[in-house]
Amino acid sequence: MAAVTVEDAVAAVVPIVVYWAYSGVHMALGHARVIDKYRLNSKDEEDSKNMVSKRAVLANVLTQHAMQLAAVAVLTVLTGGGRGRATATSYLTAARQIAVAVVVFDAYRYAWHRLAHRNRFIYRHLHSWHHRIVVPYAFGAIYGHPLEALIADTAGGSLAVLASGLSSSSPCATAVFLTLCTVQGIDIHCGLSLLPRRLRWVWNGAAHHGVHHLPRGVRHNFSDLFFVTWDMVFGTHLPYAVEERPGGEGLMLRTMPPKASSKNN
Repeated sequence: MAAVTVEDAVAAVVPIVVYWAYSGVHMALGHARVIDKYRLNSKDEEDSKNMVSKRAVLANVLTQHAMQLAAVAVLTVLTGGGRGRATATSYLTAARQIAVAVVVFDAYRYAWHRLAHRNRFIYRHLHSWHHRIVVPYAFGAIYGHPLEALIADTAGGSLAVLASGLSSSSPCATAVFLTLCTVQGIDIHCGLSLLPRRLRWVWNGAAHHGVHHLPRGVRHNFSDLFFVTWDMVFGTHLPYAVEERPGGEGLMLRTMPPKASSKNN
């Protein structure tokens, strides 16, 4: 067994730092009037509709990050850490490995997310935690049951790293992959519809995932990170329109029958 190297430690810490920095930017922007026109829910709704306090969410996320660091340390020791990795990896090779990891992780997350909603035991005891947040916001992106975090994030991320070859590559490449996942996770929970309309059929965003957090959409839109393609292919997509709120104060989501289509989607 090998010790954790400085590179391994940096690769583990960077995504966590990015999580708080990027969600902090979103929270700061949330107080800017210029952002109101992109907001899917009002600030008041974050407090009135959500079933868990932001203090509890903060404690949960910090706990998950501590678990994440512990898991990375254990996995690094068991797999040999940086000592077993190539000393040099071309940018092209690293980019290819990251792309593969993204697809593998995204597919895994979709499969787990769909199972978590279709299996009553898993939903009741694990995944329902995440849906205590009815109106998503940035730093609550990974709020959930710690056991589900191990299954969905730690196990899924480890599978993606191993399947893509990142485990034998530079720790920096792994850090880039995990950081991309972190940023995208915050983007789909930030509550701001910033994604251009023409990309909504391919790329996940706050609107697509916001529909999933609605009572009517909870059994649809399981694509959980990067691509909405999984919902399109497996018939779990619930069409929606992003419309202006009456009075022009922000945006709202209007769901449609599953087989309908919308020019606004």
